[in-house]
Amino acid sequence: MLTPAQVTFFQENGYLILENFIDSDIIEGWRGQVWKHLNSKLDTPETWPNNYVVENFSFSPLFGQLPAMQEITEQLGGGAFTGGGGSPLVKWPNPDENWTMPRIGHIDAYGAAGWSPFMLGATTYLYDVKPGGGAFIYWPGSHHTTHQYFLQYPEQIDGSFRNVEGWDWNVLSDLSPERPREFISAAGDVVLWHAFLCHTGSENVRDIPRFGLFARYAHKRREQIKYEIPEDLWKYWAI
Repeated sequence: MLTPAQVTFFQENGYLILENFIDSDIIEGWRGQVWKHLNSKLDTPETWPNNYVVENFSFSPLFGQLPAMQEITEQLGGGAFTGGGGSPLVKWPNPDENWTMPRIGHIDAYGAAGWSPFMLGATTYLYDVKPGGGAFIYWPGSHHTTHQYFLQYPEQIDGSFRNVEGWDWNVLSDLSPERPREFISAAGDVVLWHAFLCHTGSENVRDIPRFGLFARYAHKRREQIKYEIPEDLWKYWAI
């Protein structure tokens, strides 16, 4: 259960970091599962694949379905949020590259499968991630400026902004009130993020892979409310 101060921080900043959130036994179990699936090991880099998505695989238990995660989504959504699945995404080491902070972020829900809006995202790692280690990058406070953008252009919420001449994702991330940050954390730490928070991935110039686990939660009434841009950003939340 999040404290009132944590809820307020999340509302103001669009993200919230929860340290030591996932039990180490679960992390160890997940590590064993994914390496077995990949027919590889952490200490045999010569056997590592190079795919960003781990195909045909899911963890048991699912990150987004852990009781502690369900408790948080119940608190934030009042029972209206559903989902929490997702495959692991891997940033394999590329130590010959020069690391730079990404300049452009994006918001999810506009993938190849079409527009699929959601409310809340969460990210955790299987191994500690240090600076330059392929961290999740986020723009604090950008959920507010993204919200303001869609209040101004509500017809674009379906993704039609991508058809506007000269439009690029920097239109949203450049509006952010703060510069981007790396989610530097220990394995099992979790960052919660609002669906309107600009974010992106980054290059991994360290020597171990970054396994990112992502969970996204949609509203049960997604189809009924998907075109609405409420004046109150938290209208369909319980906070």
